[in-house]
Amino acid sequence: MLKKFFIYILFTLFSFTVLAQRASIKGIVADTLEKKVLENSSVLLLRSADSILVRTVRADKEGRFEWSNLAKGDYKLLISYPKMADYVRNLRLSENTVLDLGRINMELKSKLLNEVVIAATKNAVRMRGDTLVFQADSFAVRTNANVQELLKRLPGINVDKNGTIKAQGKEVKTVLVDGDEFFGDDPLLATKYLKANAVDEVQVYDRKSKTAELTGIDDGIKNKTINIKLKENARNGYLSTLDANAGSSNFQDYGGMMGIFKNKLKTAIFGTYSTLDNESKINNSMRKLKGEEYDQIEVGDDGSSIMYSSGGDDDDDYYSSTGGLPSNLNLGAHFSDKFYSNKMGLKLNFKVFDNKNTNIKTSNSQELLPDGKRFFSQGKTDDRSKVTGENIRGTYNYHIDSLSTLKISFGLKKNRNYTESGTINGSSSETGQIISQNNQSNIGNGFSDTFNGNINWSRRFKKKGRALSIDIQPENLNNKGLERSLNHTEYYDNNGNWNRSEDINLIKNNSGTQNSIGTRISYAETLTKRWSLEAGYTFKTISSSSNRLVQNYTTGIKTKIDSLSNDFKFINFSNIGKMIFQYKAKNFSISSGLEATITTFELKDLDLGSNFQRKYLNLSPRTNLYYKLSNNTSLAVNYNGFTQQPSIEQIQPVRQINNPLFQVIGNPLLRPSFTNNFGVSYNSFLMNSDQYISGYLNYGFTNNAIANSENVDEFNKRISSFVNLDGNNSLSGNVYYSKGFSKLHFRMGLDMSFYRSNNIAIINAVKNRTANTQYNVKGSFNYYTSKVDVSYSPSATIMYGKSSIGGINDGKSITHNHEFSGTVQLPYRTEFNSTVSVSLRPANASFGQDLNVVIWNSYLAMKMGKGEALELKLTVTDILNQKIGYNRFVGGNVISENTFSYIPRYVLFGVSWNLSGNFTKTVVNP
Repeated sequence: MLKKFFIYILFTLFSFTVLAQRASIKGIVADTLEKKVLENSSVLLLRSADSILVRTVRADKEGRFEWSNLAKGDYKLLISYPKMADYVRNLRLSENTVLDLGRINMELKSKLLNEVVIAATKNAVRMRGDTLVFQADSFAVRTNANVQELLKRLPGINVDKNGTIKAQGKEVKTVLVDGDEFFGDDPLLATKYLKANAVDEVQVYDRKSKTAELTGIDDGIKNKTINIKLKENARNGYLSTLDANAGSSNFQDYGGMMGIFKNKLKTAIFGTYSTLDNESKINNSMRKLKGEEYDQIEVGDDGSSIMYSSGGDDDDDYYSSTGGLPSNLNLGAHFSDKFYSNKMGLKLNFKVFDNKNTNIKTSNSQELLPDGKRFFSQGKTDDRSKVTGENIRGTYNYHIDSLSTLKISFGLKKNRNYTESGTINGSSSETGQIISQNNQSNIGNGFSDTFNGNINWSRRFKKKGRALSIDIQPENLNNKGLERSLNHTEYYDNNGNWNRSEDINLIKNNSGTQNSIGTRISYAETLTKRWSLEAGYTFKTISSSSNRLVQNYTTGIKTKIDSLSNDFKFINFSNIGKMIFQYKAKNFSISSGLEATITTFELKDLDLGSNFQRKYLNLSPRTNLYYKLSNNTSLAVNYNGFTQQPSIEQIQPVRQINNPLFQVIGNPLLRPSFTNNFGVSYNSFLMNSDQYISGYLNYGFTNNAIANSENVDEFNKRISSFVNLDGNNSLSGNVYYSKGFSKLHFRMGLDMSFYRSNNIAIINAVKNRTANTQYNVKGSFNYYTSKVDVSYSPSATIMYGKSSIGGINDGKSITHNHEFSGTVQLPYRTEFNSTVSVSLRPANASFGQDLNVVIWNSYLAMKMGKGEALELKLTVTDILNQKIGYNRFVGGNVISENTFSYIPRYVLFGVSWNLSGNFTKTVVNP
């Protein structure tokens, strides 16, 4: 029923776009001089009033094009072809117009007068191949506006208050400047600091994955990308910024950056310091500075599962706490340049960081056991942590010739950490009698060193679709840690009388190393016009060691605890073969293939002199189907399966203890699990109505899932292990709809989703099946002009959990949130913003009290000086002082609530200085 409902909604929304559209246009594009048709000519239909792109199509092999179901109105027809002058014609359509343009003859540019050619190239919007091009000077923005403000004026592009950019309904994660990264590819940096009057064109397109670009085999991975083409006199410049914010309760947020860009040379230094959880704007902008990403050959802890993963959005030293009071310092530098006629390139990034966090957490929970007994647990933890380190990352590129490229990437990192915590945990029975209590304190410190790299040689051959790529990846890891753990545990009988106590004083000395080398060979070949093949072989070997020395220091004399200590050495050899076939037609492609992994794994216990060996065969099939319904509408269906091997911790028959009441021991008899995932997705962006519709449905299930098995005694002491079970599965779906009304300056959106999971575990030898279901709905409404920006975002979530062994209450919870935000441009270049976030959590059967919170934040900013380079800003957060650090959860046989440290109400006064410009003055055209 739910599936039918989502399909109905999707069909209904899509149907709105075709009502009352009956007009049609057709024609043939030809060459005047040679009297031949022009196949693949780009044909665009623009709305005359605002140059919004309505339809686009490529002429077929006979030069024909045709559109139907067009709404009445005034349009502009634009046809372009290489070396030909653009053809432009104004059209007026009624509801039933059937317009046959006949043979449209294109003229060579060389045959036309220069002024005609110039006029033809000044259209506000055009299609160049698969790239949508906006002529920047055709869109009016205020003086000294940045690129963000320019993007807000472009049809089909949306920029929210946080600087997140969406183009044609999809989030833009990469912004390039003149085809290259601009101090990294973070959209915020280029769009915030570059001026709009320096831009010649804005180009929007789908960037293929690195593998697809090399092999030509479409893997379905596309990244919506914007390329900002600068005017010739704006390609050499500088940018600098300084943020200084200080306020009540000693809260501070400082950041500074200075950079220079000259042709291909880019260099910058930056630094940030903040005691707030909202990051410094500088740190947010410079966080993604890194060497070029490469597909890493990763192997699981046991060496049995290999995968390829590209680097994430953030650098690997990025630190983000989920709670507490932070104090973060970051310093860094960036250098990149191309030389030797742009055949060689070098990129280097260096960072130093010092991050601290203090967090006081509490927890309260109830759990129902299979025999009907219920335990109540309470706890409090005081955490203090510090992480410091340095890293350097770099990439060297050499284009050997027009077909071959050599790329060398590397990274070096050194981290040091210190942790200190004190914890009190206790458990009680349903009658309120205390049954156990533990006091624990931990102090630890350690370090880790990492080196990784990749050497890649790739070559495209003269035959289209033939490519070869070879990677070599070395890696070295070293870590060492020392921890002191003091535990005092007391046990009580059923009447609450003291039974016994236990004291444990542990010193844990852990160290480990890992050395690996991996190689990968990929080859692509076009078999026929429509069929292509990708084949590959990967090999990786890992040699690592883990030494855990746990000593008892209760008596004041260090004594090794054999049952908790171990000295292991791991050796594995993994070999992978991959073969994928792809069939590709004009609007349809399907690829299907298989990866087979053979791994030999050996675990040596150097203390006992025993060996544990395994040999695995992992099969990972995959199929991807992609159908392009139109230029802006697509349907995709995919399937993939993968084998997951147990981790070292899960199979090591060694007891791990940090608290006597919570212990873990591995199971050497675990078998690998196999997961099947199925998915279907639909995306449609209708440019004529600025409307985006998307939907997806995913289902997955796992055989031999690695599940938790737990034994709980009368003192709520838990010993966990792992077993293989069947029954884990999940189902999720989503429908998203967004529509803009450019004439009304209004945009709305609706996002509906659901998620259902079934998981199985064992508690006291009884299988427990838990089912969790969640429904979400979120709306967004935004009105914007050059003076006012107002938005409202309501959302609601319903969660339901149940357990086969019984439940606590009905397992239901409801939350709904409402956010109101408004920004007004006042006289004297002043801006005022106010945001109210209302969170409502009504009482339920598990928690008998409403939890309603209203967070009101506001700021007043004034821009001053030439180019509005100086900004004064007064910020007040949580004006009503209602913020709390609190979460609660309602499941099947478990309910819990947690608190954590948070940043309370504060007032912040800030000064921001932004200066950017060009080394050459702008020439104004008459």
